[in-house]
Amino acid sequence: MSFINRRRELAALDAWWNQPGPQFGVVWGRRRVGKSFLISHWARDKRVVFHVARNRAVQQELALLSRLAHPFASDSRRDLTRRPFADWDDVIEVLAHAAKDEPLLLVIDEFGELLQSEPNLESALRALWEQVGDTKLRLLITGSAVRVMEALQAERAPLFGRATLRLHLRPFTPGESALMLPGLGAADRARAWGVCGGTPYYLALWDDQATFQQNLERLVCTEQGILLNEGELVLATEDFAGGRRERIPEQVLRAIAAGRTKFSEIKDAIGAEPTRALQALRDLGLIERVQPVRAKPDARRAHYRVADNFLAFWLSIVETHRPAIVRGLGHDVLQVVQEQFDDFMGDRWEEAFRAHLTLIAPKDPRLSPVVDVGQFWRQSVSGAEDPCQLDAVVLTGRSRTVTLVGEAKWGAGANGQRLLTGLRRKAIESGLPIADELVYALCARETVTHVDPAPDIISITAADIFG
Repeated sequence: MSFINRRRELAALDAWWNQPGPQFGVVWGRRRVGKSFLISHWARDKRVVFHVARNRAVQQELALLSRLAHPFASDSRRDLTRRPFADWDDVIEVLAHAAKDEPLLLVIDEFGELLQSEPNLESALRALWEQVGDTKLRLLITGSAVRVMEALQAERAPLFGRATLRLHLRPFTPGESALMLPGLGAADRARAWGVCGGTPYYLALWDDQATFQQNLERLVCTEQGILLNEGELVLATEDFAGGRRERIPEQVLRAIAAGRTKFSEIKDAIGAEPTRALQALRDLGLIERVQPVRAKPDARRAHYRVADNFLAFWLSIVETHRPAIVRGLGHDVLQVVQEQFDDFMGDRWEEAFRAHLTLIAPKDPRLSPVVDVGQFWRQSVSGAEDPCQLDAVVLTGRSRTVTLVGEAKWGAGANGQRLLTGLRRKAIESGLPIADELVYALCARETVTHVDPAPDIISITAADIFG
């Protein structure tokens, strides 16, 4: 896989590397998001000891680290292959000496694995780091256990305040994802993102020389499909808080994926209080709490959605068909999966639309300064009233005035005049504070028709978002 994007992250790593004195950094993010790939690419021209922890016994970890560090310890008159590191004091002392005149990077990947066998390592590293002195040692710890890695940086944690780099690696945006699929047209890039989200590993599996149908068949609708069982692996390896005995977070995820998006619906579906699980899933970035713009935060009146495209796709579509696929019916199931995908993609397309507005709105002087991009619906309505659903709303300035409203349709084309008429009506009936010169954003997959170009109308298609 070729290296794509991550310009901001690379710049942050460069700035950290170029600071004087010893430097300690933390990089974390969910599985498959590309942490190790990023660090390896960035450090390719540096003196680096890259150690991947695997919850081994302490002496096994130190023996492996010794072999990796051996080339950099020659001036310490010590053969680390014959006399390996005895403990972490020894590691830091030898590597700090090796970094006395020239920077040396020690990467401990999957640091959370080390903590399982050495729970006191945090405190030990804090004491050791304070004794490093005036060297050029750089220590970078990374991990996929998001909750563990964030706990390392909490106020009362031993390593709190020591890190001069804190880098949370997140999935690609829709536009960034498109860069990994140069052989596809914009609409097919959108479809691939709908399945894979912004996870680099999944996007790298997508063949941009094949059709959407061919990719689904190869990756999902055969017993050997790499993504057929991937959702189960994600659920088994995520760092859920509170243990796995009752698997409450997993039950909550499944309820949301099945369309139980309100607090009361989730509670009824799982038969338990979901508050703690909802918070844990939000902390991991697996779900989002969605409320209308300008509404007061209220967990019980909010809607919840599975934030990760692939996990949402797998839970709501793939898992249902997995038994049939395993029995050899994947080719027949494929047609049904494709039909279900178009229904599934509506919500994902709206999110891509908002993500695009987040990029372009701050550059438009009519909309700047942008303080929020979200959606809106009236929460207290009777059955006969229109909730005035707005797929996109841009808020501007301290007064949080609405300067843009928008609607997105996943269909190949959309009647722009019809969308515009609806947006104008809903903007008035919403009760939101509307700017005198309101901008309207109209979005469809390929074309927006039946609307004349005007300064207050922005037409957006997949070519704009994924082009």
